[in-house]
Amino acid sequence: MSEENNQQLVRIGTQQLPDMAALYDIPMRVSIEVGRLKLTVAEFLRLGPDSVLDLKKIAGEPFEIAINGRVVARGEVVMVEESSGVRLVEVLKPSVTA
Repeated sequence: MSEENNQQLVRIGTQQLPDMAALYDIPMRVSIEVGRLKLTVAEFLRLGPDSVLDLKKIAGEPFEIAINGRVVARGEVVMVEESSGVRLVEVLKPSVTA
């Protein structure tokens, strides 16, 4: 660490990164997209209990996980006791232009 930069560094894996502990309490909106589809108003109005929406997603295909609207990972649905969760299967590298 250079003397002109008093910022503390932490080691993560083989990288030394700035200590960002001051950012740890900032809330983030995490969303998991299961799929998308287009419906007409008539199709939407015909939906009711037990309706099934075909998302055209292949079974076992990973879901996208986004933080503040930016896709950062992909995951798969898992059961955690009585509820469901998502297991990360891929964490995307940040783009240089992001």
